[in-house]
Amino acid sequence: MASIPPDHRWERKAKGWFLEFRLIPVLLWSYTAVVLGTAVAYVASGSLNPLWFVVALGLGALIQGWETHAINEIYDWRSGTDQADGGRALSGGSHVRNLGLLGERDLWWIFAISSVAVAVLTVWVVIERALWLAFLIVAGYGLGLAYTAPPVSTSYRPFAGEWLGGFPGVLLSGLGAYAIQTLSISLVATTALVAHALVCTAMLVVHHYLDEPMDAGATPPKRTTVVALGYTNARRYAGIMAGIAAALYAIIGAIVHPAFFLGAIFTVPAAWIHFHIEPTDLRSVTRNELRVIQLGVAAGLATAVGLAPPLWPLLPIAALGYFAHLAVAAPPPELARAWRKVPVTNSDSRRS
Repeated sequence: MASIPPDHRWERKAKGWFLEFRLIPVLLWSYTAVVLGTAVAYVASGSLNPLWFVVALGLGALIQGWETHAINEIYDWRSGTDQADGGRALSGGSHVRNLGLLGERDLWWIFAISSVAVAVLTVWVVIERALWLAFLIVAGYGLGLAYTAPPVSTSYRPFAGEWLGGFPGVLLSGLGAYAIQTLSISLVATTALVAHALVCTAMLVVHHYLDEPMDAGATPPKRTTVVALGYTNARRYAGIMAGIAAALYAIIGAIVHPAFFLGAIFTVPAAWIHFHIEPTDLRSVTRNELRVIQLGVAAGLATAVGLAPPLWPLLPIAALGYFAHLAVAAPPPELARAWRKVPVTNSDSRRS
């Protein structure tokens, strides 16, 4: 991390808020889901309302980026699983507590402010669009809260974190974007967003590899699917999900629109990567998690632009956000440069 002098309190707070948002995962999950859902709506309706796109994007970002992540940070720190940093670049929380950038009170403020913002936007959507859209928003908010907050804590239970947390959260984010444009739900939109949600859920499994020792020793134990299955079966589990996602993209590419083939083209190598990650190796997990994220974003956004060319500016915006996160977090080059080999020095070996 780039250092900030201890007397620069507000700079530290701002950096903490930025890192707590966890922009790189948000780009894969809610950002790409909203863009993909909007693109499918563009094909279905022949039009795109920029205002409601921004509202859908804001809701997805607030719910995932700050509401869900703030609660996750609070309770994972209390259980102890995030307190051991261990050199993890992506997993182990946002590291704002380890770095002394934010305290628990700050995280509750993030949760409260983001929750109020979500409520205001929800009321606006209900008044201007349709009452039933509130169900999608409230369900997504509730799933994000239940992901870590007791007594449900789906992330602390095997399979529940994926299937009662991550997967439906991504699906609702994308379907909400589609529905706010069209005031409907379609089979094509659902299938495309199921594919993207599977890509994200597979990435979530990778995200938990390096956390496994800390999760197993937490109080209460965080029994993620990786802890329950073990590394070998968890790797297969993630790879199969990514493979199914590629197949779904290919099917709707053949039946509905050839742009969906772009989703399959980028997801196939991601599935291969899942089967070849070394779950106990810091470099393998970090660099391959970044590769999976890059391929997942490319699959969703390339498909979206193929369906709705006016959305092309969202490609450079995603790239800018990705590199902004890396610039602020400043991970070691051998971890951040996902596709380039970096010579390993003796000091690197000792650090890992």
